[in-house]
Amino acid sequence: MLDAPLDDDTAGALVKEPGQDPTILLNENDSPNRKRFTCAHELGHYRRRSADENEYTTVDLRGSLAATGTDPEEIYPNEFAASLLMPEDAVRRLLEEGLGDLELAIRFGVSREAIEYRLKNLFIPS
Repeated sequence: MLDAPLDDDTAGALVKEPGQDPTILLNENDSPNRKRFTCAHELGHYRRRSADENEYTTVDLRGSLAATGTDPEEIYPNEFAASLLMPEDAVRRLLEEGLGDLELAIRFGVSREAIEYRLKNLFIPS
């Protein structure tokens, strides 16, 4: 994982060439919370790669479209990132303890918007 000077519309990138380890690039200007989600999102892309390590080559850029939840190529990586950073059982337990969405966002190290999406996708009213 490397901080990189990416354009304002690119949060991160997964770069993978045959025979080499993947590299995740994160926009150096983004907040730590955004970088955490972007890194987890790019891991989601890597998780869906071909099983043949020598066959896999890609450069995946995480731009503003990824956050909309409408691009089929971005849905799985977003769900993967949300599950990794905000596990359902932990979210439900902390809600039962009375934490609100802002406290949840702080606890999980994500944006308030990310926790609101997570609650919505878990069918939990916020």
